[in-house]
Order: sequence, then C-alpha cells, then structure tokens
Amino acid sequence: MLFHLSQQNFPDAIHTSVIPEEYANLKLSDHTADVTIANCCTLIHQSVEENGYSLWVNNFFIHKPLILDVLPDDLTYSLYYSMENMARFLSYDKVIEVAPQEFRILELAPCRHYGIFSEGIYRSLHVTVDEQHKSILNNRDYVVTLLREHYYDIAF
Repeated sequence: MLFHLSQQNFPDAIHTSVIPEEYANLKLSDHTADVTIANCCTLIHQSVEENGYSLWVNNFFIHKPLILDVLPDDLTYSLYYSMENMARFLSYDKVIEVAPQEFRILELAPCRHYGIFSEGIYRSLHVTVDEQHKSILNNRDYVVTLLREHYYDIAF
C-alpha cells in the first residue's frame, strides 16, 4: 500500500527508487523501492509482486505530524500489520486505528484515503490484493505464514 505526500503541499519532495545511504540496512533483495524524501519525513516503501497479491514493507521516519494520501486506482484490500507505533487511517469518514502487532483488513475504494501519523518511526507489513483475490486475506493462518516466510527476520 503506497502512501503519498500531497504534491500541492510538498512540491519539493524528492521521489526516487534509491534508498538513502543512512537507511541502506533496510534494503530488501528482490523488492522494488519507492522512496519519498522531504523536510517532514522519509518514506521508504518496498514491495514485491506474487501470485495475485503484493507484499509491502513500509518504513516511515516522520519528523512532524503528517497526513499521507492513499489513492488506489481500483478497489483494493490490504491486510495491514503494524510493527512499530500506532497507525491511524481515515477511510469512509471513519478513523481506524491499528496498534502495534495488530492485523487489520482495510477496504480501499478508488478514492482518497488518509494515513494520520504523529512524529515518530513507523514500520508496517502489508498484503494487498484486488477484488478477485480478497479471499486470501480471510485465511489468517495463510497470510501470517506468507508474511513470516518473507519477513520473519524483520517482524516476527
């Protein structure tokens, strides 16, 4: 699940596929990196596509309270697992909180949703699927096994 800084509010943000040297220890092999660097934060998204789903690791270093956009093109479902810090989402006019070490399934229609972050470090894992593959997320044992298989050293 890709979080964005508002282009309107942060026109000088740098977007790159290169993880900054000071965060090189976070680099995952076989993952595609999407990095945003601004005065207010460094957002490091890393993802890999699999059979009908994508796996994401997000590391956010946020220097002041911040609202990030999530803008899916199609109806998307994301199982969000917070490893560090409380995550808050505003979706369908409802605030959803995800505590550390909690799983939450988020349904994201093709419209604007928001991640609400205080200053701090946020680490999370995601399994994101489309409508056709959403049944994957209903099998918690399968999803946990999948996340452990890919990210055991990071999260479990």
